[in-house]
Amino acid sequence: MIETSDLNHLPEKITNEIVEANLQGIKVFELHEFYEKNNGRISLVKLNSDEYLADDVFSIGLDKTDFIFKRTVDILVSLVILPFALFIILLACIFVFLNSPGNVFFSQERVGKKSKKFKIYKLRTMTKKHDGSYTKDKDNRLFAVGKFLRKTKIDELPQLFNVLNGDMSIIGPRPERPKYVKESIAENSYFDLRHLVKPGITGWAQVNLPKATPKDNLKKLEYDLYYIKSYTVYLDLKILLRTIKVVLTFNTNL
Repeated sequence: MIETSDLNHLPEKITNEIVEANLQGIKVFELHEFYEKNNGRISLVKLNSDEYLADDVFSIGLDKTDFIFKRTVDILVSLVILPFALFIILLACIFVFLNSPGNVFFSQERVGKKSKKFKIYKLRTMTKKHDGSYTKDKDNRLFAVGKFLRKTKIDELPQLFNVLNGDMSIIGPRPERPKYVKESIAENSYFDLRHLVKPGITGWAQVNLPKATPKDNLKKLEYDLYYIKSYTVYLDLKILLRTIKVVLTFNTNL
């Protein structure tokens, strides 16, 4: 591993050592590359209130072929899951209504790809009297059935319709409310790079930080940007398998 952020030129001795190491099959990483591979996230360093330590983060993004393939997979997976999801959603609607009479569905404005706003759909898990702030552990706004739907992620199933209409993907950064997007961009300008791709029902940040709190926002952003930068079909499959594990173990954030 070699740290090169302060180097304009590499000494010949170090250059020869790097070349020799590669010839011997020894992989040499730059520091930021090692950090990414070891931690599964991009290191974002803010030096002061208006200055950042720039990496190659500005080159991230999916190409047109990736977007087309990802959209095709989203549609196929959604159509396969939908018959089973509709049955579960119907049962959940009945239990939600019996447990907390009122609208069984909940919609809210979120920010998607290219900062386009859209309505996200969920099964309602809270009482009507809530201020829309982040949920927290042992949140008293959640009613009994709502807690179960949150733990099992059943409340997220209506978002399959968001996927089918093109606002979301199965996998991607979680979409945030416009208010929080504005606050997050003011806190860290890199946050807007999340909107290079469609938001997802699940994602790399969600499976790595299933019990994330607002204090973990920077780590979540690092995971999200790593996903966009390192996107592969294999990574999507890995996220799906880990999502199943998180749901089955109830290791989720309320």
